[in-house]
Amino acid sequence: MRSENVATTSVSKDRFTMWPTALACCFPMILIILWSGPFDLAFLGVPVLFITWTCSAMLAFGMAIFSVSARQWWRAVSMSVLPLATLGVIANAGIVWSLAMETGERIHFQAMRRSYLEDVSKLPSSGEPRFAIWHWGGFGIGHAVVYDESDEIVSPEQSSAWKKRVANTEVGSCGAWGSPLGNHFYLIRTGC
Repeated sequence: MRSENVATTSVSKDRFTMWPTALACCFPMILIILWSGPFDLAFLGVPVLFITWTCSAMLAFGMAIFSVSARQWWRAVSMSVLPLATLGVIANAGIVWSLAMETGERIHFQAMRRSYLEDVSKLPSSGEPRFAIWHWGGFGIGHAVVYDESDEIVSPEQSSAWKKRVANTEVGSCGAWGSPLGNHFYLIRTGC
């Protein structure tokens, strides 16, 4: 009877642990959430997230090694999920970073869209296409949303009237690149 208790205890320790899988899913989502807020939130929050992510992956890796040595195979497999997912993210860091930033900023834009439309409705109608920029912040590279009624910001060649209209903005002085958001709005980066 005693040997049955030992076997039961050993089997109960060898079970699939959910927290590494949950963290492997949550960390990328948290990265997107950080980018969906104000730039300062991402600037301060992303390093904290990366430190937490790295420490969690290292802890799970250590526990996976211990589980292998204890022949707890289910636990070893479940503990390996987070370190392997983290390695996958590191191997594709450029893609993951760009995707998280773009997705988060698109969420931010959708949350602020009504406010931007109100601001656009208040712009004077001088007969020329209207242009407005909302700065989100940045460090080295500026992040912003632009409303360009002429849609020339994405044209390979801009007219002299457009260049004059944007001359006193970061778009005119530093250049800009980005992607359309629809209805004359653009998610942009500026080089200064």
